[in-house]
Amino acid sequence: MKQEHVFNELSAFSLPAWNEIPDVGLYLDQVTKFINSYLEPFGMGVTPSMISNYVKLKIISREGKKIYSRERISALLFVAVMKTVLSMDQIRNVLSDCTGAESPEEFYTLFVKSLKAHLKEFESQPVRQETSESGMMDIITAAAANKIFIDMYFRLQYPQTD
Repeated sequence: MKQEHVFNELSAFSLPAWNEIPDVGLYLDQVTKFINSYLEPFGMGVTPSMISNYVKLKIISREGKKIYSRERISALLFVAVMKTVLSMDQIRNVLSDCTGAESPEEFYTLFVKSLKAHLKEFESQPVRQETSESGMMDIITAAAANKIFIDMYFRLQYPQTD
């Protein structure tokens, strides 16, 4: 059954815990390989040029120059996942605010925990039963409604100054 395959793949999705992210300082190619080992099986990933652009756009800090610390790698994992639903400006705003977290570790841990909890919701029996065509419409429109909310939130929370 195709739907069962989707649920099996979702249950396999995971990101590294904070302490599983290397803290020895990785070079760009090593960072790319590390991130993609977690994300490529799920249709996401990064390239060295993408990472360089995130630095140029000041989404990821320049500190450490060509060496990427645990903090920078965790931010890159966040960007790689969130770019599926947020613009680069929105991602920059979230990372600069750290959404109330006191440290990069707390921010990243909250991100991983929240993502895992939301993915786990799809494992529940009612959601599995709702993946009929009408149920999928509900899931798709919920995604659209969430995106509309996100865009409105950022437009009002971070008004652009001209």
